[in-house]
Amino acid sequence: MLGGHSLIVEHVSEISVPPQEVFDALGDADVLSDCLAPLERIRITAETGGRIGFRDPDLGVVIGRVGEYERGVRMTWRMIQNWPRVLSFDFSAIPGGCRVNLIQSDFAVLRGDGPDVNDLFAERWDRWMTALKRHLES
Repeated sequence: MLGGHSLIVEHVSEISVPPQEVFDALGDADVLSDCLAPLERIRITAETGGRIGFRDPDLGVVIGRVGEYERGVRMTWRMIQNWPRVLSFDFSAIPGGCRVNLIQSDFAVLRGDGPDVNDLFAERWDRWMTALKRHLES
C-alpha cells in the first residue's frame, strides 16, 4: 500500500468467445462506449502506438497510447494523465472460450485526498467486464 492505495487492480473474466473476438472488442471504440459506462467520447486507434482517449466523469480527460498489441494474446494501454498509468489485458484460450487477465497498475498519479481509486477501479472492471461478456455472448 502507498498512501492508502494499492499498487494494482487485478480482474479475471471468462467469456464464451475466442480470444481474438474479445481482443477485437477491446480495440473497438463503439463496443467500449457501450460497455465502459460512464466513460464518454471514447476514441482508440487499435494498433501498437495508437492513441486512446476518453472523458472519465470522475477523473477528467484521459489520454494515452496503445502499447503492446498482439491480437488474441496481449494488449496494453499506457495512460499519460488522469488514470492509472498501465493497463494490460492478457488473453488465453480455454475450453469454450477465453480467459482475460486484466492488471491495472501505477496508481501514483491518482494518490491524494480523493476517493479510494483502487476500490473505484476494482468495482468498475467487475462491471465493465460483465458488460463486455454480455455484449459478446449475446
